[in-house]
Parts: sequence; structure tokens; C-alpha cells
Amino acid sequence: MKKSKYLFVLLLLISITVVCSIGTFFYVKLNNEQTANDDEILVMTSCNPVYLATINILDGVDGYRVQNLSQPTTGCLHDYTLTTEDMKNLSKADVLVVNGGGMEGYLDDVIAAYPDLKIIDTYEAIEHSDGFIGMDEYLIKEDEEHDHEEESESLPLEGKVSAELTDEVSEHHHDHGANSHIWMDDRLYQCQVISIANGLMDANPNREESAIAENVRKYTAALEKIDKQGLDVAVANENVAILHEAFAYTAQSIGANVVATMDLDEERQVSAGEVSEFLDAIRDNDVKLVFAEYDYGSSMGKLIEEQTDAKVVYLETLVHGDYSGLDYITVLNKNYANIKNVL
Repeated sequence: MKKSKYLFVLLLLISITVVCSIGTFFYVKLNNEQTANDDEILVMTSCNPVYLATINILDGVDGYRVQNLSQPTTGCLHDYTLTTEDMKNLSKADVLVVNGGGMEGYLDDVIAAYPDLKIIDTYEAIEHSDGFIGMDEYLIKEDEEHDHEEESESLPLEGKVSAELTDEVSEHHHDHGANSHIWMDDRLYQCQVISIANGLMDANPNREESAIAENVRKYTAALEKIDKQGLDVAVANENVAILHEAFAYTAQSIGANVVATMDLDEERQVSAGEVSEFLDAIRDNDVKLVFAEYDYGSSMGKLIEEQTDAKVVYLETLVHGDYSGLDYITVLNKNYANIKNVL
């Protein structure tokens, strides 16, 4: 009986020792991981296009962690409202990468709440930088409500990641209005990639500059292979109409002229007069192609094809959905393939 009692106590002591050892192991491991995370640069991104650029720039580079604010179900970015969880994440962030140009309507609130947060504004970098000669000429003019109110100093693009990584944008003038969906023109998107890379290297004094530069070279080389072959001839100087302002940049990227715009989203109420005027513009300008987003433009698309000779092409804007890796290239190739198929 005594032996059984001693054996029980011994087993109990061994069990307590094992549990304490395991607990200590995980406690130390957790603390080490927390310390490692504290050394990381937390990069928040505002939307899918700049998120995709950022993860490709930082692929395999130590010292950074990337998190996207917008979710796959996000609607119009202009109307996106930050959640409590978003603000909590931003309080821990070192860098916020934004598209800019009025796309993120909440940006002033973020700046007011976190004045020390570094913000990489890609639109501003492209618009005001000397790194890309005349690049601001190809930023389609916005409505007054989205105009920049303040001028700011441009990011120093030259001397870091060479601006020669992108092709010069061929001269092409547009009178139609649009806003800051600059990623829809892959040439401007390449400029966004470079501006993000430069900003990230500024944010991290212990950066792996060579690794980031190599990633940018790889990604921009992949972007050069986006397949628009034949479109520059098929639609060059042709008149098109659009049902989403983002597609003004799609038209620009293939040399087409936008002659009619009806910007549709989940909250847009369209009058009968607007519809009539839009259909008249399609007929009067001999429009053969209309670019639309299916979720918001399918009903109007059916009406257009019923009452005019134009064909409606449904394209993606990269705002809604869950994207990763080289999905930017996949989506743009799909968009251009859809246009080719209709042609």
C-alpha cells in the first residue's frame, strides 16, 4: 500500500514537471515570436491593386509583414468606411500603402488619428514625380470632388529603383473624365510598383535593397508580358463607351477614345433622361464596344445591346474578390481576352 502511494506521488511530480516544462517552452517561444514580430515592418495596404504590388515587391524579403485593409466583399472604395478592427490594425502599422487620388475617402481620418504613420501615396508619387517624364499627362483628369487639394513633395524615384524599368507611355490625349483607378492602365501600374518599392525602402533602414530591387525587376518584367497584342490596331482611335469610370484607363491602355460615360455602382440611381442621352451618344458616335462591370452593369448592358449596335464587354476592376500572387496579370489578360473575343 505504501509503495502504491509513493508511486502515485512520484508520477504526480513527474507530471507536474512535464507540464511546467512544456508551459515554459511555449511561453519562451511565444515571447521570442512576439519579439521577432516587434522587429518587423508592418505594411498595411488599402486595396487589392496596391496589395498585389506590395506582396510581389516584398516576396521573400525579411523584416516585412503585409496586411490588406479591404476585404473580398468590399464595394466601392470611395465609400469604404474603416471598421474598429481596421483602426486597431492601423495603430500597429508602420506603413500604409494607398492608391491615392481620392480613392481612399477615409485617408484624412487616418492621418489625423495616426500622424506618425508613413503613407505611400502612389497617385501622388506618379503625378508629381520627375522620375517619369510627363507621366502626369496620362493621369486622366478627375472630377472636382476628387481633385487634390494640396501639393506634396514627390517620392525620389530616380536613383533607387530605375524608372527605366517601365516603358514610356505613348502620347495619347483624352477629354473624358475619370478618377484615380490608375491601376487599370498597366503602364501606370508599373509606376505604382516602383513608387511603392521606393517608399518601402525609405521606411526600413535595415532593408534588403538588392532583394527588393530584384523583385521589382521580376514583377515589372512579368507585367511587360500582359497580352494586348492586336488590340492596339483593332481599337486604336476607336470610340468606346464605359459603364464604370475605371475603364477609362482600360480604354487609354489600348488607345481607344471614351465618348460616353455612365458610372454605375451599388448606390447609383440612373434617370430615364441619362439613359436616353447615353444611348444617343453610342449611336451618334458609332460606338461598337461598351466596357462594363457585370455586377453593376448587366441590366444596362442588355438594354444597350437591345437598342444599339454596340457589344458590351464585361471586365474586372480588381476591387472585389480575393487576389494573390500574379493575379493582377491574370485579371488584365482576362479583360483583354474578353475584348478580343467580342471583336
